Order: sequence, then structure tokens, then C-alpha cells
Amino acid sequence: MLSRIAIVGVLRVDGLRLVRDRFLLGMSAYLIGLSALMRWLLPWAAAELDARYGFQLTPYFALIVSHLVVVLAPFTVGVVGGFLLLESREDRTVRALLVTPVSLPSYLAVLTTVMIGAGALLTLAEAAIIGRALPPWGPLVAVAIAGAPAGAAWALYMAGVADDKVEAMVHLKIGATIALVPAGAYFLPGAWQWLGALHPSFWAMKGYWAAQAGEPWLGWIVAAAIAGAAWLLALSRLFLRAARR
Repeated sequence: MLSRIAIVGVLRVDGLRLVRDRFLLGMSAYLIGLSALMRWLLPWAAAELDARYGFQLTPYFALIVSHLVVVLAPFTVGVVGGFLLLESREDRTVRALLVTPVSLPSYLAVLTTVMIGAGALLTLAEAAIIGRALPPWGPLVAVAIAGAPAGAAWALYMAGVADDKVEAMVHLKIGATIALVPAGAYFLPGAWQWLGALHPSFWAMKGYWAAQAGEPWLGWIVAAAIAGAAWLLALSRLFLRAARR
């Protein structure tokens, strides 16, 4: 009981940090705003490109939307969670857990679960706002849940390798570039597409594309869940080592 109260207390502190940090709130608001813009921008851009250049953008709607909802939504949650974890490392809050009834792995497990839930909800919220090139809602919910651990994994990586917020910003820029890997794999021929599997969101993206095209998708979701669990396990160990230093 005491450990539960302590975990709730630490999570409450993290929540207050989030509310007070305009940068982190701004990132979330930006993504929601971008989703609302895409609902109008995609058909307008498709009509303009077709009229002016004869280029058909419509076949790429699923690629664009899946990048926003499957990759960027969990990534945004991961950035927010990563900065909060890093701040907890900097002010020794995480280290203090080593001498409290709360085990550090227990706290990390709870926080990771919160990030996964937030990533899945943000994915579904973005999809509902955009409202275009979506698979049926059943597969979409499965994709959202299977793809959300990628965001939590990114948070653990960022908070585990960066020593301060300046370093974290560098890793944020690198991560934003790496986030293009699953979408970039779409254009690679044949077996070269498997290079996208280096990114944990690749499997959930494949599940999204398959479900949107009416093809079998469950296998991709299972693969996404396995990949997400593997990344979480490896990066949680990385963070725990950094927190104990």
C-alpha cells in the first residue's frame, strides 16, 4: 500500500512538471493541430497536384496518415516522457527511489504503462481528427496499442543516454530523423523494405497498411508487440543503469 502511494506521488509530480512546461505542452498541441490541418490539407493538396502536375497524391494518403498517427503520436508521448524522466534523473528523484519502499523498476513499469496508454489514445485521437485513409476501427485500435510501446522505448532511450536537456535536444533531432525510416521503407524495392524493421514502429505501420488495404493484418500486430516488448526490455535496462550512476 505504501509503495502504491509513493508511486502515485511521483507520478503526480511528473504531471505537475508537464503542466508547467510550455515546450512539452506545445509539442502535444502542435501534433493535434497538425492532425486537424491534415483533414483539410490532404484533399486540397491532392486536387492541386492533380490539376497542376497530373500527380496522384491520393494513393499515398495511407502512408502520410499512418506516419502521423502510428509514428509521430507515440514519438511525441515518448519525447514528453523522456524529458520528464530526464528531469527526475537530474533532480535525483529517481535515485531517491532506491532508498524508499518503491523499487525503481516498479516505478518505471508504471510510468511505461502510462506512456503506452497515452500513446495509444493519442494515436486514436489523431486518427479520428484526420478521418481519412483509415483502416477499420478494430484493426486501428490494435495498431494503436501495438505501436504505442515505441514511444515509451524512445523515452527510456533519451532519458538513459542524455545527461541534461541540451543533450536531450540533440537526441530529439536525431530521433525525429530516424522516425522517417518506416515511411521511407515504403519506397524501397523488394526485400530492401525490411531495413525499416530497424525502427520499432515499422511493424505497426505494416499492420496499418495491410488493414487499410483489406489484407491480413494480425501477424504484423503480433510482430509489433514482440518488437515493442524487446525494445522496452533493452532500453529499460539502459535507463536503470543510468539512474543508478
